[in-house]
Amino acid sequence: KRSLNILFILLSMTLAIMIFFFSSDTGEESGSKSSRVTRLFLSLFVEDFKNLSEEEQESLIGEYSFVVRKIAHFSEYAALSFSIYGSFYTSNSPFRNNRRIMIFIPWIMATLYAITDEIHQIFVAGRGPSVVDVMIDSLGAFFGAIAFCVITIILLKVSVRREK
Repeated sequence: KRSLNILFILLSMTLAIMIFFFSSDTGEESGSKSSRVTRLFLSLFVEDFKNLSEEEQESLIGEYSFVVRKIAHFSEYAALSFSIYGSFYTSNSPFRNNRRIMIFIPWIMATLYAITDEIHQIFVAGRGPSVVDVMIDSLGAFFGAIAFCVITIILLKVSVRREK
């Protein structure tokens, strides 16, 4: 159990550091990375994407880049909240068995990190803070905490059934 706790703590720290470094990219660097990721997704999910002209490909990338960026925001904060929940759940926290508090703590911690991340972007060339991004990050964080809670409930029920 202790090694699992350390793993969740390290995962939480790694995710927070990754988010910080992503936010340290200039607006141009961030846009370029988003375009590359969007191109990858479109090549996987849009039939004959590679057969389109460069102009048509760039047009599709422009259309979907915003959505891909917002999905990335949601996902990275879901993962952060999930790992924070795991850190508390595998510790000797007195809140460990109180699901409401256990959902609330990681959600708030990840949302506060999202706010500081947007403030950090004020100081990065071509970037700026976004209330919409904080809202998306917070939704992702809530989803991550709920996901961990649901998984633990399912695992506990499976464990009880096996014991019978």
